[in-house]
Amino acid sequence: MAVSPWSRFGDDEWRLDIRTSGRRADQNRLRWVVAMPKDARIGIGERAALIHAAKHFLWSMRVDPPAGRKRSSLASLHMKGLILRTLIGWMAIEGLRRFSDIDPSAVDRLCVWLRGRPARNGKARVSPSTVSNYLLAIKDLYRQRTKLSDAPRVDPLPLDTTFEAAGVTRATKGTIPFIPDEVAVAILGEALRWVEEHGETIIEAETIRLRARAIGLATGISRQASYYVRRALRQAHLTGPLGDKLDGAYAVRHAACHLVEACYIVIAGFVGMRVSEILSMKVGAIEYRPIGETGVDQAYVVARLFKTVDHPEGREERWVAPAPVVRAVDLLEQLSAPLRAASGRDEIFLVKNTQYGEIVPVTHMHIGWRINDFARHVGVPEHEGKPWSFSTHQFRKTFARFVARRDRSQLLGLAEHFKHASVAMTARSYVGNDFDLHGLIDHESRAETAAALDQMLTSKRLGGRMGERIVAGNVRFRGRAGEQVRRDYIAFILAETDLRVHACDYGWCVFQQETARCGGEAGPSEAGRAPAVCLSCANMVVEEQHAGYWRDRRARNAALLPRAGAMTAAVLTEAIEQCDGVLAKIGGQYEGN
Repeated sequence: MAVSPWSRFGDDEWRLDIRTSGRRADQNRLRWVVAMPKDARIGIGERAALIHAAKHFLWSMRVDPPAGRKRSSLASLHMKGLILRTLIGWMAIEGLRRFSDIDPSAVDRLCVWLRGRPARNGKARVSPSTVSNYLLAIKDLYRQRTKLSDAPRVDPLPLDTTFEAAGVTRATKGTIPFIPDEVAVAILGEALRWVEEHGETIIEAETIRLRARAIGLATGISRQASYYVRRALRQAHLTGPLGDKLDGAYAVRHAACHLVEACYIVIAGFVGMRVSEILSMKVGAIEYRPIGETGVDQAYVVARLFKTVDHPEGREERWVAPAPVVRAVDLLEQLSAPLRAASGRDEIFLVKNTQYGEIVPVTHMHIGWRINDFARHVGVPEHEGKPWSFSTHQFRKTFARFVARRDRSQLLGLAEHFKHASVAMTARSYVGNDFDLHGLIDHESRAETAAALDQMLTSKRLGGRMGERIVAGNVRFRGRAGEQVRRDYIAFILAETDLRVHACDYGWCVFQQETARCGGEAGPSEAGRAPAVCLSCANMVVEEQHAGYWRDRRARNAALLPRAGAMTAAVLTEAIEQCDGVLAKIGGQYEGN
């Protein structure tokens, strides 16, 4: 029986037909036969029987999964196969000759063994989530027992879920973090600067380098190529994004390499696509479609969606593309043109393999390493005294968090680049049909609401009409004595109501439609909200963290006052008095002249 165009069920190595962009070649191969442990207590024949049973189980998850479960993808089969291979090695040490020998006591011993193993990522021990993956494989073997010749016959986890047995809790789950605000703004700002202000210069330098090198090589003397390149670049007098001269092949190649990284960051940070989707992009990835009958065209990124899609090549999808992303894709097409011409490939994320000299698509691991290299190169600030460790998925989660917060200090920049009429359009429409991202945004929105409520319920000084009401009645929530009461109250609010706290740069909106002065329906109206409107609204809360906005607003109005006419002066004076009132409430008095 064939498991792929290249492998059959009985082969010692399965070469799976996984075409998800960004995967390394070894992540598509599953070697079943590895060296037996030195202290193995089973024979080679017994191990072969376990391998056959493991293959049978995996393929049953592909063609006939448990009731209510989707068919496992080939990528999932690869991951589960690695788990089963390690499990078979442990069974050999334990002297367990069949999967049917696994019972609750064996599961307990497996957990002890797993927790004593060092993790592959450099950590001292494997995480509870890793342990749960092994327990889930055993539980699924039990669930499939009627379809298999060898599987546990008694429930290996009769009393606990796999998460409970593995010790997975909210504290130990180890979710992927979002990028801290100051770090996210720094790296996205630098990436934008490279793409929008310096992309053309780097492309010009790379074009000069390649042409001069070709002329030098045509002389038949390879050393002449470097001479021609240096001379041509020095005559061009080009300067890189960090003020460095692009006067040699090394400087230009490195600038071009970092420009690719900047382009990736812009796409990931301003679209929220997954790494596999971004790396699947090919020439012609930008497509324009008319918006109704407006006569205006909207740009879209065309790429492939792999998650939840059965077909190995994924499904073509479109994401709204703001202007910087359109520019980033154009730069990537220009940068990858020589590699595409040399290889015959059409992807725009390509790299020349230094070991074998072949041109291959950029992998997930490679782009992750390069993002961190870009951050070091441009001097992204440290977080809590050490460099932030970036991963590709963090940009998707950070994008979701910015949208969920409706934080105008961040989203106004996005809205401007997206050419949207309002921040509300950015927050609602930009996510498109990415339902997984919708869920991630909702999760981040709930997290932001919980964090905001926790701050409000412990604060002694708040501004705004809602803030004053909260301070008047939040004594029972303050301090250590009120910590559990506060947690229970916030949990109740999130579980039993649809209350959401919406951020802006001058305060929080504890949104309630019936009292919203801005006229918002599902949330604050960006067209109707403004500092003066919000201060008169029953939903408004201002904290000390917002003091900077109110001090700046006061200073701007005060600077205009001496030259203003009578009517304008009255408006400015009213605005200054509003600022003074808010600052007095939150303890952030104005310190100017």
